[in-house]
Amino acid sequence: MKRKTFTLFFIISLFSSQISWACDLLGIEIGSDKSTIENIFGTIEDEQSQIEGVLGTTRGSGSSGLGGDVSVYVTEKNAFCEDIDFGEVLIKGYVVNNKVGAVEIELQNGQNNDESAKGLLNKYVQSSFGAVNTEDKSWPGYKFWNFGNKQIYYYKIKNIDKEIIEGVAVTSPDYFEVLLEQEE
Repeated sequence: MKRKTFTLFFIISLFSSQISWACDLLGIEIGSDKSTIENIFGTIEDEQSQIEGVLGTTRGSGSSGLGGDVSVYVTEKNAFCEDIDFGEVLIKGYVVNNKVGAVEIELQNGQNNDESAKGLLNKYVQSSFGAVNTEDKSWPGYKFWNFGNKQIYYYKIKNIDKEIIEGVAVTSPDYFEVLLEQEE
C-alpha cells in the first residue's frame, strides 16, 4: 500500500513539476549565457541554421551585455509552451554578445485577428504577471512594468492593414535595448 501511495505521489509530483516549468518566461535568466535557452531553440552554436536575422546593433551604453549585434532566434510554441494554448504563436529569443537579452511570445494573427480575439495571450499575461488594466478587450497600446529583476513588455497594436500585432516579452532594464530595432 505504501509503495502504491509513493508511486502515485511521485507521478503527480513529476507531472506538476513539468507543468510549472513549461512556458515560464520568468524562469529564463536574462543576461545568462545563450546556452541556457537551448532547451527552447535547440543548439544555437550554428547561428545560420536557426537565426531569423540580425536585428540591429545595440549602443554601447556602459550597461553589461550591450554594444553588439542582436541575433533573433525563432521557434514554434511547442518548443516552450506545449501545455498552454495561445493559438498560433512564435517564440523569439534575443541574444547579444552571447547573452540572453529577451524572450518573446508573439501571436500570429491573420487578417481577421482571430488569435487576438480569443484573448488567450492576454489571459496568460494577466495570470503570470498581474493585471494589465487594459480597460476593454479591444484596447490598443503597450505597457511596461517591473516584475522582480525582470521587465515585462506587453503590446497589442493595430498596424496600417488593421492587423493586430500582439505579444509579450521578458527582459531586464540592462537588456531591454535588444527589443529595439536600430539602423546601423
